[in-house]
Amino acid sequence: MKQFWAISFLFIFLSANTAFGELLKLPVLIQHYMEHEDLQGDISFFDFLKEHYNNPEAHPDIPNHHHDNLPLKTLSAHSTSVVSPIPIFNVVSTTFIESDQTTIPLYQEGNFINNYLSQIWQPPRFG
Repeated sequence: MKQFWAISFLFIFLSANTAFGELLKLPVLIQHYMEHEDLQGDISFFDFLKEHYNNPEAHPDIPNHHHDNLPLKTLSAHSTSVVSPIPIFNVVSTTFIESDQTTIPLYQEGNFINNYLSQIWQPPRFG
């Protein structure tokens, strides 16, 4: 079951980051490898990949070798544009009224109802 999920996540990752058209070029890559194997003799697949992808300038230019058809050799650029509306803000100007009151109303003992003191659930006491 873990292998199934690992392959599924790998497929999702590759499909999001690789164009499917590049995956369709894999037979061209194998055919090109076979041509190089016929011309150069004993060449490993990894040496072939290193020659074509790591250092393509050192690779000899042989006629009728279509290097641009190999997968991941040419970039096909796709552009994506996201359009989002600009939010419109309404600016409301407010006027401030100055108060003549200079004293701050304080707590008065008579206005406080202390019914909670007779209940079992009381706030913690500092002591």
